[in-house]
Amino acid sequence: MIRHLFVGAACAVFVFGARDVPARAGAFEDAQARGRLMIGVRSDFPPFSFIDGEGRNAGFEIDIARYMALRLMGSENRLRLVPMAAWQRVDGLMQRHADLVIASLAATDARRAQVLFSEPYYASGTSLLVRKDAPIKAWADLRGRRVCAIDGAGYDDQLAGLGSEVLRFTATPAAFKALRDGGCDGLAYDDSGLAARLTDPEWSGDFHLPLPSLAVIPWAMALRREDDAFRAVIDPIVLEMQAGGFIVGLEAKWGLPASAYARDGMARARKALHR
Repeated sequence: MIRHLFVGAACAVFVFGARDVPARAGAFEDAQARGRLMIGVRSDFPPFSFIDGEGRNAGFEIDIARYMALRLMGSENRLRLVPMAAWQRVDGLMQRHADLVIASLAATDARRAQVLFSEPYYASGTSLLVRKDAPIKAWADLRGRRVCAIDGAGYDDQLAGLGSEVLRFTATPAAFKALRDGGCDGLAYDDSGLAARLTDPEWSGDFHLPLPSLAVIPWAMALRREDDAFRAVIDPIVLEMQAGGFIVGLEAKWGLPASAYARDGMARARKALHR
């Protein structure tokens, strides 16, 4: 299935008139010298980036990483995936553990002060997974209650002022386990990820998403601030992915609900590439 998606995306390169990759600089020069592109990814965030039953990296963003390696390095095999927990994503990039990061990183103003962001490729808001019998009908109902969250995931602004006790976890599975075991009253998490989780009968039987999402924020690839030339290489490729239907196709592949952001992004990218 992945190969079919890549073939379609590669065709989009020609259909939408992307130019040859221009001169390289900075992190891209390093990747060329070592013969391998190093991309920071998460390994605990299904369906976006996780370890599958055979011990391999898989998911929506892993497919994007492979696409980038194909376009930037000429082969998916010239890719090294660097696992990063949510709280390590910016620090790991700054410490040069990766050339770029594709790890569900919301392009917030605070992060823009630290890193460069590419054109966005996806977006999500913050939602809350709770038991169906929990008396939570509005965000205000969380006052005095315990909310599980992922450390470094960027939900602090959304959760601030709710009067909740926020329990932070460095690993996503531990946060979901705490919710199931009654260690918290709800789990704050990306709405797309929670919607995908509820396709599993193990979760959909007892849990639901009763609240509207908060603060939908675009996700983008992160680069070091000195790598503006690298960003100029990456941005047209992101537009290729969107315009060719690659992102829309990944939603379907990984069981995500079709989003207006992906649909509208495809239309915007097609217009941008035809200018």
